[in-house]
Amino acid sequence: MANYFLETQSHEWVLSSKTGGYALGTGNLINQRKYHGLLIKSDNNFKRVSLVSSIEEEIEWRGEKFYLDSCHYNNCIYPEGFLHLVKSWLRPFPVFLYSSTPHNDDILIKKEIMMDETTNTVLIKYTNLSTHKLHFKLKPKFTLRNHHHLNEPGTWDKNIYHSDVTANDELANIYFSIQRLNNNIKLFGWLQHGFSYKINEIYRKVFYPWEATRGYQSTEDVIAPFGLEFDLKINESNYLIFSDKSLEIPLLKIDEIEKRYKKLPVPKDIPSKRKISNSVNDQNQILPILDYNDEELFNDEEYLKILEFSLTDFIANNDIIAGFPWFGAWGRDTMITLEGILKLPKGEEIAYNILNKYSEQIKGGLIPNMCAESHQDANYNSLDATLWFLLRLYEVNKLYKKGTKKDKILRWKKAISLTESILETIIEKPNNAFFIRMDGLLEFKESFSASTWMDAKINDIPVTPRNGAPVEINALLFNVLIAYEKMIDQHNEICPDREYLLTNQDYIEIKNSISKSFQKFWIEDYLADRLIGDEPIKEYRPNALIASSLLFSEYLLSIDKLQLIYETAHVELFTPYGIRSLSPRDFKFKKKYLGGQIERDKAYHQGTVWAWLLLPFVNTWLKAYPSKTKDETINHLSYIIEKFRIGYTKGHIASVAEVWDGDKPHFPKGSPAQAWSVSAIYCIEKIIESLKR
Repeated sequence: MANYFLETQSHEWVLSSKTGGYALGTGNLINQRKYHGLLIKSDNNFKRVSLVSSIEEEIEWRGEKFYLDSCHYNNCIYPEGFLHLVKSWLRPFPVFLYSSTPHNDDILIKKEIMMDETTNTVLIKYTNLSTHKLHFKLKPKFTLRNHHHLNEPGTWDKNIYHSDVTANDELANIYFSIQRLNNNIKLFGWLQHGFSYKINEIYRKVFYPWEATRGYQSTEDVIAPFGLEFDLKINESNYLIFSDKSLEIPLLKIDEIEKRYKKLPVPKDIPSKRKISNSVNDQNQILPILDYNDEELFNDEEYLKILEFSLTDFIANNDIIAGFPWFGAWGRDTMITLEGILKLPKGEEIAYNILNKYSEQIKGGLIPNMCAESHQDANYNSLDATLWFLLRLYEVNKLYKKGTKKDKILRWKKAISLTESILETIIEKPNNAFFIRMDGLLEFKESFSASTWMDAKINDIPVTPRNGAPVEINALLFNVLIAYEKMIDQHNEICPDREYLLTNQDYIEIKNSISKSFQKFWIEDYLADRLIGDEPIKEYRPNALIASSLLFSEYLLSIDKLQLIYETAHVELFTPYGIRSLSPRDFKFKKKYLGGQIERDKAYHQGTVWAWLLLPFVNTWLKAYPSKTKDETINHLSYIIEKFRIGYTKGHIASVAEVWDGDKPHFPKGSPAQAWSVSAIYCIEKIIESLKR
């Protein structure tokens, strides 16, 4: 039991809606983060509010009782509902099977958590799989706060909320609501059948240990203003809904939510109903058929559907959420994640709408790095986000087939015009942050040295400065200039009678200059991370892989150099969970990503492993070894992502984390669900799938 407690505690599930709202928790439903909860709503600007923390759940039968829930306090976990957890499943939505202790087939309760696709609404479904009727007593616990903040001790003693519970006596429905008066946050709910009663219980000093380890405030008070009770017969279910809006037709909403998951595979051993038999010899047992070793909960085809579904978690408000729970929309993350989005059904249309949204936010020739969130202004402190944007603009317009020939011509004209205006800003206008050198390379000034994806700063001083000429930035610019030429070629191909000619030959000259000067980055078996003047900074970092993996990298690097880059990265940087941000042989290497904000920032790009970099790693291999057989390629790519494939098929992961420790053992850290991490694994699996076909 202790081993299963530790196992389930380390696994996190996530649900999301197209609003940006989410639900998040662990495999044993003990909240370890302040962000864990059954409903966190979001508005169009990704301002998120935690509404429902958890539910106290007491089960009664024949004079006996036990709890399903567990709550972490400073000195204990109470009640010990985790002892009653038989098994949990994370995808396609979290499911939990409970029993009395010792676990037995006479008492079994299945709890399912689902989320609506288009609204901030969560559905909790309880099903009695026991051999007789059970009585349920529920006390929903509410937070009603910004999801980044906590309710200080004594918050709920100030009479700052109003709750209302209304029963429909004819249908036995319960409608309820709670409103926090000092911030006007509201929560609405509905119970399918049962009865309610007022309480006003405060759960004091609830403890979130994972916040404490990250150096943040970690205790709060939550409120339960009322209780709910109901009976369930054998195989009977009851539905509980939480939403940020009043529920007009709850049964219709239940149908919509359950329909969302109908076409998705479910783990092979999840029990559905208790078979009722009058035969004395029919033991009708559920527990023995459970796969406690999780040998294979999903086959290959089912796993790909689950992986695809986990990528769609991040699509919201015509944007991409960089990661759950604390990230909003980030320009760089969005543009990199779009490589996976483009492989989804109708992915080019989703990507096209996202790019249009970003094109309306351009300032000074740049797209926002961190988009406006929770009424905070967007920042424009990166250049690579914009270069990625221009590459995606070319790729998406090439793939997007919707509309007439006239529509396509207009789209290419718009893309060309937008690219020209941005290139003009980057190349021709004087800038205090970056400039084009005499040799054609783009150089960052010291004031802009934290403007790549390696952007951690301590006291405004970059931990990983990238001043000078960064290798991947120049590769990106080179690729954008080629994409610009190809955009014009595409336009002229469908509109030969009205040729759209290059307006500035300087761009072509700069492209040629970059191609020639790029050789300055070469350092025997790899690419230097950046140049200070003409002096290469010899650090083995993944930025060389980003440069070597881009769409037109073969224009810059020969196959033999691509092979050396890959093999060196494989030795210096590769781990089963991603690519290290710095070689362990470098004296600056940090083994572990842990501690408070400053300690973590010191390690963020100094050896910490990033899963999203597996895609540049794979794309470099594909370019370096084009003559490999189909089977060789499939086997090699499968070896690279083996850990994640096993994690999904065994049901041990519901998403892919942001980072891992740089040294063994590689524990997942940072955001538990990161968009570009999932996108990378999905892209690699789609490459494998296409080869198999």
